[in-house]
Amino acid sequence: MQRKMTTARPGYLAKVNAAGLVYTHEDRVSTSPELYRYWRDDAYYELSPKEIEVLHRASASVFAMLEEAGDYLLSPAGAADLARFGIPARAMRAIAESWNEEPACGSVYGRFDFRFGGLNHPEADQRIPKLYEFNADTPTSLVESLVQWEWFEDNRSLGATQWTNMYEDLVVAWQRNLALITRKIGAMPTVYFACSAEDASHEDEMNTLVLRDTCAAAGYRTETIYIENLWVDGDGRYRAGEDGPLIQVIFKLYPWEHMVHSEHADDLFNDMLDSGFNGASYQGGTIWIEPPYKMLWSTKAILPVLWKLFGNDPDRSQYLLPAWFEGQQPSYLERLGYVRKPLLSREGADITLHRPNGELTMGEVQGYGEEGFILQELALPPVFHREDEGKDVSTVLGVWMIDGEPSGLAIRESHGPITDNFANFIPHVVSR
Repeated sequence: MQRKMTTARPGYLAKVNAAGLVYTHEDRVSTSPELYRYWRDDAYYELSPKEIEVLHRASASVFAMLEEAGDYLLSPAGAADLARFGIPARAMRAIAESWNEEPACGSVYGRFDFRFGGLNHPEADQRIPKLYEFNADTPTSLVESLVQWEWFEDNRSLGATQWTNMYEDLVVAWQRNLALITRKIGAMPTVYFACSAEDASHEDEMNTLVLRDTCAAAGYRTETIYIENLWVDGDGRYRAGEDGPLIQVIFKLYPWEHMVHSEHADDLFNDMLDSGFNGASYQGGTIWIEPPYKMLWSTKAILPVLWKLFGNDPDRSQYLLPAWFEGQQPSYLERLGYVRKPLLSREGADITLHRPNGELTMGEVQGYGEEGFILQELALPPVFHREDEGKDVSTVLGVWMIDGEPSGLAIRESHGPITDNFANFIPHVVSR
């Protein structure tokens, strides 16, 4: 795995903006503080086919561990650990019943973030992908992950191919999931796509529109709505506005942890009793995508559970970083260094890196952490040299999981070890 420079395409900014990547700019100095040079057209990472195979294998292994962890958490044996997740009791029935659906239904996508420096990295530990976290509920960066294919088509001399199968895999994922939902409802539904109107950068909106486009390509009727415009009627049913139609199926790019504490949270979960979970007959409730059980995976509380269950498995633990709930960590962790992470946070906010020498590196303070913290053994991301600026950058690799299968690669780099909202997205190629 190597970081390389190339020549930016003439007019590249207009190209990526037209493709939906509207939240990038020429530089960090802009009239709109949300816009900066997020997309880099003049740099790329080159990975070998073997490195893609390694990432694919690691992702499949971690996903299988997550499935086993879900079974554990919803069993009597996992009750004490589940209590540390901070999930309100009102949500637990919907979580359990959506988890127990057979065949699995209602989850379309997610993104793993891995530490991986490539198979030729000088440090042996960097040659094995290590899971930082799973963005299981509301992952973004899908737009730029797809836009990088257009970059590759204009730069085919740089590599043999690119690992970007997400669009096609999403179409197939919608077809499989919505066929099951159609059978449950008894008719082909209109699928609504929702995000918040409060996102000034339009990042959530554009990611939502990509998902809507793949659903339409799968053959389903689609509509868009802002989450703030959803209406709960007198019967506790969700409608598209006060006088709008009932919503049978909706994808939301909006966190479950916000929804469980919303004004209509009781109505939400009462309505789900009629959503036909776990073999029950459908009675008119709204079916939400991603499903409620994603609350088990979208919190960093899942990381110490994975380590507890698989930390002694020599084959599977190689993809995990040791992690514990705060207060349960071993005494030797201070000597190794660790990262303190809120259970629920985004873009590196409120994360603190504790190095063995006592030095601290802190993410942006945004007030996350009410639900608690986990400690993860310190494993700094690989560092690559940025030739144009003469600086080193820290790199994190994201692997898209579509309908439970590895599907493509997203690479971001930052000037520090915490990947924050000023990271850059860098396209990639797979070598010949």
